[in-house]
Amino acid sequence: MSKHLNNVQDVVSWRLCLGCGACISACPEGALTLIDVEEDGLRPKVSPGKCAGCGECIRVCPGVGIETSHSDGQPIRELHAAWGPVLEVWEGCAGDPEIRFHGSSGGIATALSLFCLERRQMAGVLHIGPDSGNPLANTAVVSRNRAELMVRTGSRYAPAAPCTGLASLTAGGRPYVFVGKPCDAAAVRKWQAVNEESRGRIGVVISIFCAGTPSTRGTKRILEKLSVRPDEVMDIRYRGRGWPGRTAVRTNGTSQGERSMSYEESWGDILSKHTQFRCRLCPDSTGQPADISCGDPWYRSVEPDDPGRSLVLVRTDVGRAIVREAMTAGYVQLERVGPDTLPKSQRALLRRRQHLWGRLLAFRVFRVPVPRYRGFSLLTNWRALPARDKMRSLFGTVCRIHQRKWNKPLEYESHVG
Repeated sequence: MSKHLNNVQDVVSWRLCLGCGACISACPEGALTLIDVEEDGLRPKVSPGKCAGCGECIRVCPGVGIETSHSDGQPIRELHAAWGPVLEVWEGCAGDPEIRFHGSSGGIATALSLFCLERRQMAGVLHIGPDSGNPLANTAVVSRNRAELMVRTGSRYAPAAPCTGLASLTAGGRPYVFVGKPCDAAAVRKWQAVNEESRGRIGVVISIFCAGTPSTRGTKRILEKLSVRPDEVMDIRYRGRGWPGRTAVRTNGTSQGERSMSYEESWGDILSKHTQFRCRLCPDSTGQPADISCGDPWYRSVEPDDPGRSLVLVRTDVGRAIVREAMTAGYVQLERVGPDTLPKSQRALLRRRQHLWGRLLAFRVFRVPVPRYRGFSLLTNWRALPARDKMRSLFGTVCRIHQRKWNKPLEYESHVG
């Protein structure tokens, strides 16, 4: 581990925090709280009088590094270097039309979660839902039935820390489903690795594809575009109700009603420009540490009134068993597709991964701390780039390091406090 990253203060100072919340669950002293830094995301703040300096927070932090390795089955060889272990690729949707309609892209994550609750008798689903006290914010929740899952469907393109709920999962008894982003899945695996008692608490990890976590400022830019004040917001849905669905804001007061914009406008023009720095150094995006990953099949065009479909990547034997059983029980409707469907659907994520090794090299040259990654074949992907793209990536990163002062740490207390 880098000498610069000895605690969460260092992680935040060097812009490597992902805001997953794993450190909150790991701290035995309760010395950490999460603060929403509007332009960046959720960040931990240390209460100096409580911190014992034990280092448990850094042991579960995916910001300092991620290691992924699966030995289950025979991974698809042509996908392994770019996408990690993938045993099977499926495409389809939830068997329940309501779940399919309200989900972001076919409702697969919700449908599989419901299957695990009802047929595998898991104790609950730890995931993200809207904060009842602040419609612009997210909170970690445990859903225990269909009704609770339904009010929390759809993507939440705002800071989210599902791992804050890990410590609250009941030890022993029935396991839980965990649903989160790739970095959240990585944090769960690190949490399980350092805490033997925790390993049986998670029965399956489901990851959604992710192109980055937008900050709260991104959501506020959407509100400005729709001429809605934050205090007027009753509810915001970033996606869903069809594929990919519109971003819709329900308001109260004098402007009572609903205002919306297309997914292309909200994500493409606004939210994608407000993702946190650490997301630019992500080696994953499709949930390599998970048992099952799901995301959009962007290889095909969106049709009017499209109810949505999802790509489903089976990554472990646990994931394979759940997917097969859910198909048999009718919770999901899936068909096998060729391995090439994944790269055709997620070209942007593949390009980012191909450029990452060179970007990390540029940071190392300037002695800027970067995460440690194992099991991601980053150099192999970098070598596949044309020489012109390699040079453009390297020199572009060097310029941004200077222009944006990424070679200087943030002042932690002024930034988070």
